[in-house]
Amino acid sequence: MSLWHWADHDSTEVSAAEFGTVLGPLHEALGSYTGYLPPLVGPLTDISTALAVSSDPTLHRAAAELVPSALSWPRRPLHGDAHTGNVLMTPAGPLWTDFEDVCVGPVEWDLASMTITDDALAAYAGSIDRTRLADCRDLRRLQVLASLLVGHHDDPVLYSRLATHLDQRAS
Repeated sequence: MSLWHWADHDSTEVSAAEFGTVLGPLHEALGSYTGYLPPLVGPLTDISTALAVSSDPTLHRAAAELVPSALSWPRRPLHGDAHTGNVLMTPAGPLWTDFEDVCVGPVEWDLASMTITDDALAAYAGSIDRTRLADCRDLRRLQVLASLLVGHHDDPVLYSRLATHLDQRAS
C-alpha cells in the first residue's frame, strides 16, 4: 500500500537557480502548518547518537558549540532534507519529494545542503542570514561526521575533510 501517487518525471536534475526558485513556495506552503514538528530532527538525532558512542574530540567540541545554537534558531516548518535530488522534474513542473525529515528550524537549514550553490541562494526569494547559513552548513557537516563515527559509512578522506573544517571553527 502506498499513500503516494505516481508522477511522470524525467531524470533531469533541477538546476541550482530553479531549486532556489521552488524552495520559496515550498516554505510558503509549509508555513501554514500549525501542528507539532520536531526541531531539526535528522541532525540532532544523528549527532546525539554519535555523542553517546564516540569519544571523538572534534564531534564533542563541534556539538557543544553548534547544538545549543541550533536549538535557539528561529523555528518554522521546513522540508528538512532539501537538496536537488529531492525535486523531480515533471511535466507540470518541479515536484518535491522525501518529506520524512520535515521539522522546524531556520530557512537557512534547507539552504545548507552541500548541493546548494550560490545560484540557488541568489534565486531564493526569502531573506537569508549568512552567518546562520554558515552555521547550518557546519551542522550538516557535523551530522555527516556523526554518521561516519557510528559506522554508517567508512570514508576516512571525508572524515578528515569534515573534521578539518569543523576544527577550524575553533581557531
